[in-house]
This record gives sequence, structure tokens and C-alpha cells, in this order.
Amino acid sequence: MPLPLLPSGYALVMAALLAISGSVDQSENRDPYFTPTAAKSTPYMPRLIIRNMREDRAGNIWFATFGGVIRYDGKEFANVSEEVGLAKRRIFSLLEARSGELWFGSITGGASRYDGKSFQKFTKTVGLGNNDVMWIFEDRDANIWFGTGNGASRYDGKTMTNFTTKEGLADNSVYAIAQDPSGRIWFGTQGGVCSYDGKAFSNLADQVGRPFVNVRSMVVDRSGCLWFGGQEGAFRYDGKTLATFTAKEGLLDDFVGSMIVYRAGNLWFGHPGSFPGGKRGGASRYDGKSFKHFTQRDGLSSLPVYGMLEDRAGNIWFGSADAGVCRYDGKTFTNFSATNPPRLPARPAQPRAID
Repeated sequence: MPLPLLPSGYALVMAALLAISGSVDQSENRDPYFTPTAAKSTPYMPRLIIRNMREDRAGNIWFATFGGVIRYDGKEFANVSEEVGLAKRRIFSLLEARSGELWFGSITGGASRYDGKSFQKFTKTVGLGNNDVMWIFEDRDANIWFGTGNGASRYDGKTMTNFTTKEGLADNSVYAIAQDPSGRIWFGTQGGVCSYDGKAFSNLADQVGRPFVNVRSMVVDRSGCLWFGGQEGAFRYDGKTLATFTAKEGLLDDFVGSMIVYRAGNLWFGHPGSFPGGKRGGASRYDGKSFKHFTQRDGLSSLPVYGMLEDRAGNIWFGSADAGVCRYDGKTFTNFSATNPPRLPARPAQPRAID
């Protein structure tokens, strides 16, 4: 899988920090970038690389991290990776299905479904496209979609169906999935953006006259417009026209690694920034007319923002690469992580193959 267009000299480190995994057809192997936590439970969020966050219906916040699955109940941050069946794995993706079951996607370990008491594993051996699961999404028909290192997999509760470039997918490395009001499923991939209407795939590049690469985030706003982002900025597609947003239009930085639609209608964009130090990292908020930037000068705990979440109280949570997690209530930032510096993921003894 191609790396994003970044300055030379630190590709291996960025493979860990930006979580660019090789799309290698593999069995469940050791994850060389897994970062163990010092304790199973702590009042502080460990300073791990955080890829994603979700709030369940009980109000718990779940974190997908390089140290596994961490659950925050309002008092303690507990590593529950063993309980959900994904011990010693980086976790990239999270979902609470409408059924109440929780889904977790890992790197090298496939996916796991957890009902609060027991788990069920889904790997390549039982039909999953690949054991690297970067995204999990539930469509309006309750199908569970997995964005993997070897295409997209759809699970209807009984059967797994896989889609790759052979079926029309833009690229086999799938990073983000969304559904528009018409029911069309959209995929953000390393090689572009495409959609599936239940019968065939359509490549957005053919419709708007330009290609896309390394698309890392995707949402549908309240008006039904598709937003997606990656190393080339953020884009809005209304079904006919494409609008492009980069630093020239007001974004803090061109690279958009995450995005959420806030209940007030604003869009938030997370920027991982460059390595080292996360230069140009932070967050951008867009109200439909102008952008507001958030960095450490405003109270953000770290510049490299890797994931965001709006909780039921309207707070915005920011997950970082080097300082754990912080929360913004609209006025003040609260840091939930210990002040000790993080331990970066160890370099693997032998580099993994990258397609």
C-alpha cells in the first residue's frame, strides 16, 4: 500500500504514528507496533496513539488505541482488550450497533463483536477480507461493513460478502465508509472515493473529473452532502458539484485525518500535522462560512489530532498521537492524560511488506 506523500527520512516512523498498515493478506500475527499499557485500570487515560472514539448508550466512552481497547466510565480508564477478544492488538475502529453490540476492528487480529459478556472473533479464516480492519460501519439495513486492507466486507448477520477492485472498488485499502440519504454506500480508500448502489460501483473521479488519494475520513452532513478528507484537504459533494477546502480556503492544514458533524451543524476536521512535533496539527471548525482553528495555544493538549467524538452532552473529545485525550466543552479544554511523555511504538525487527 503506498505511503502518503510526505517528506522523506521518516517513513517507518510515520507508518506507526499515522497508522498506515501494509495491506498484506495475512493470518493473525503479532502486531509489531502494539504498545502495552502499564496498568489495566487508571484514573488517567494512558498516553497512547488514539485512532477513534465512540460513546455507547450507557454513556461509556470507548477508545481505539495502539494499546488496545480502553473504556472510560466517568471515573476510570480500563483496558478491556482481553475481555473483547483483541489482546495485544492496535485497535483502529469502533462501532456500537443498533442492537447494542459493540464492534472493534484491529490491525492483524481482525474484528470482534462484544455483547457485554462474551465476544466473537471475525478474521480472514471465517470470511473477512483481511485481518487489518480500519473502519466499521452499520448501514440502514443493519448490515455491518468493514473497511479492511483487502477491500470491504459486508456482514448481514450470517454471511460475509467481500468487495475488492475486481468488483469495482476504487482501491483495496479502505479507510472510511458512509451512507447517503439515498442508501448509496460510499468508500474512502487509498486510491480514491467510490460508491455502491447495491448492484454496481461508481468511481467519483469519473463524475467530478479529478482523482483522489489517501482518503482517511468521511461523513454525511444534515443536508445529505458527502464530506471526505485526506492528504489533499476536505471535500464536499452534493451529488452534482464538488467543493474543495484546503489551507488556502481556511483549513488549519491540508491533511484531514478525521471529521465529525456537530449537532449544531458545524463540521470539525482533525489534522495530524507533520512529524516530528505535529507542526500544522490541531483542529478546524467550519460553520458553513468560515473556519476557526484550535491548537495548543487554545488549550488543545496536543497538535497531532487523530480522532474526534461529540458526546451526548455536546463536548468534543480529541484523541492524539502523543498526549492521550482531551475534552472541549465549548469554552475550556480538559486534559485526561498523565503528563509523563509517551513511549513511541518500537520499530519491528523486520519491516513488514507493503504492497
